[in-house]
Amino acid sequence: MVPGTPWPPAGTRELPPDGYRAVVGESFHQEALAATAPLCVPGEEGRPMFRAVLIAEPDNPYDPNAVAIHSAAGKVGHLSRADAVDYVPVLAALAERGLRAGGCHAFLNGGPRDRTYGVVLRLSPAPDCLLDVLAGG
Repeated sequence: MVPGTPWPPAGTRELPPDGYRAVVGESFHQEALAATAPLCVPGEEGRPMFRAVLIAEPDNPYDPNAVAIHSAAGKVGHLSRADAVDYVPVLAALAERGLRAGGCHAFLNGGPRDRTYGVVLRLSPAPDCLLDVLAGG
């Protein structure tokens, strides 16, 4: 992310927050997660929260259905393979409407005392997100 670039980026649509989704692969993105920590604000029960963006990665060499999770500091992980398959239609529906990504809040777990960070998204199940996008809500 280039300093001074607005976050979330243009072309991002907020997705409904009626659920929680785990992020995987955070161990590969600890530097970006550490850089995300100072960007957090207190969320539910005072837990550190930041704005996350979901971006389809159809060219991902490991999974053509991959969905990357980004903070303003960079890529912080991916949806699990099972979740990604469910959310690809949501991101495709956004793309059909000229949008690039879906946005949601995310909790930053762990940190310096725990030696690693993790992420949980505040995100509705994929069918609810898709209905919301299709309804223009």
